[in-house]
Amino acid sequence: MKVLLISPQGSNIYAKMKVGLPPLGLAYLAAVIRENGHSVKITDRAIEKKDFIPEDFLPFDVVGISADTPRYPEALEIAAVAKEAGKTVIMGGYHVTFLDKEALETGVTDIIVRGEAEEIIVNLLRALENGDDLHKVKGISFVENGKLVRTAVALPPKDLDAMPFPARDLLPMSKYTSLMAGLPVTNLITSRGCPFNCYFCSSSRFGGIKWRYRSAKSIVDEMEILYHDYGYRAFAFMDDNFTLSKRRVMEFADELEKRHMNDIIWWCFSRVDILIRNEDMVKRMAEAGAFQIFLGLESHNEGTLDDYGKNIGNKEQDQAIALLRKYGINIHGSFIVGDINETKEMALQTAKWVQKVNPRVAQFSILTPYPGTALYHDVEREGRFLHKNWKLYDALHATVKTDGMTPDEVQKVLIKDYRMAYLSKYRLFHPHKFSPEMSLKLKNLRAKHEKIKNRVNPISFFVTFWSEMQRTKPKKLMAKMEKENKKKRSLHVTDNVTKGIDLTVGDKETNLINGMYIDGNSRKEKPSKKQLI
Repeated sequence: MKVLLISPQGSNIYAKMKVGLPPLGLAYLAAVIRENGHSVKITDRAIEKKDFIPEDFLPFDVVGISADTPRYPEALEIAAVAKEAGKTVIMGGYHVTFLDKEALETGVTDIIVRGEAEEIIVNLLRALENGDDLHKVKGISFVENGKLVRTAVALPPKDLDAMPFPARDLLPMSKYTSLMAGLPVTNLITSRGCPFNCYFCSSSRFGGIKWRYRSAKSIVDEMEILYHDYGYRAFAFMDDNFTLSKRRVMEFADELEKRHMNDIIWWCFSRVDILIRNEDMVKRMAEAGAFQIFLGLESHNEGTLDDYGKNIGNKEQDQAIALLRKYGINIHGSFIVGDINETKEMALQTAKWVQKVNPRVAQFSILTPYPGTALYHDVEREGRFLHKNWKLYDALHATVKTDGMTPDEVQKVLIKDYRMAYLSKYRLFHPHKFSPEMSLKLKNLRAKHEKIKNRVNPISFFVTFWSEMQRTKPKKLMAKMEKENKKKRSLHVTDNVTKGIDLTVGDKETNLINGMYIDGNSRKEKPSKKQLI
């Protein structure tokens, strides 16, 4: 079969600033589709910005579209054009995994793939090609005779080392211009699943609570291709739990050393509690080129941390920050604004602490109830949604009615937090300094890439950010959306689907995705040691 995979651009600030990385999810899918004898093409609309017309889809049998929450409206627009061309439309990704009914009710998508799709898509394409019964394909949702069908749960891939590397040859790699310390950076995924089931995150429900990981050898094999064939010297590991296994991190560092890859830098996600328990691991990471670590610090208010189920406090946060600084690793701190109970005074407490900590990167986000999270379930149950304009579910816009601040105040606090973090005396008079070893490494690497011009201009970024915040003030936005919603309620909706759909099912399993209820719940589940490793 001939398959077209599409990654929507999205409308948020980062998309406008062209801060992006290759869509590895689709690249993984393309690799397994091609491996199974089909032809495949990827279109990343963050790079290729043309509007689709029906004729664009004529060469293909199937159109697959990735749909996370803020890009879901654009995904529907693309799907509508593909359907006009008479093509079978498949959607996958976080948003439609948890809101499959909503997506199918639009009438512009035929099949939803729930959860990690590499094995599901192969079975689905085989069924479509042979005209087989779709009920036998696990992990999909579709409409049949006006009723919703959810097939049995498909377990996520177990052996990640056995999967082919992402099909980067199908992507315009030279056009991705994100940088790390002035160097072109590209992304990798080294593990899946998350045992922590955080209140505001859907990763555990999408990929399961059992952590599955690639071996150190597999990771460095992929890095060598990126190193030699594409010239990358900076790498970003995008999985939630890169450091969950100390043994794997140590093996990874040894593998880099064995292959003489000592002229690289890298970035990864980690957790405060993992770092402070493993100082020797942090030291080894620094020796192996760890440039920056992303930490979800979220808040400096103990009550807010408890609300998020972080199981850490201010003391542990300060210990992790001190530990990273001891070994010369930069901090990418992530902070959340707009907890249900947060007041302006509580938010200011966190902002002042961020000033003092002065991380190399301070990232502020508004608490956003993404489908599939326990937060979404609670906000729905308590009637706190301001709106469901999914384009604005980018963690930069207020979407929830909180007790401590008005929506306008939440967005103003976000702007103030960024201003305090980046225009503070701490940052102006205490510039970040690298360790002597890192300074020398960066000097040598930058000499090889001195022609690089594609830096994200901070002033331009803040102008774009400010303009977007002014354009989408909640009061103004709500009035505008109220008018638009009347028109949009019937857009792309097919009568036979909306009138005939029936979600009453006798088997609980049909409401599960990788062992978790797709409608979400507010129950905190504590992982077992077996789930952690």
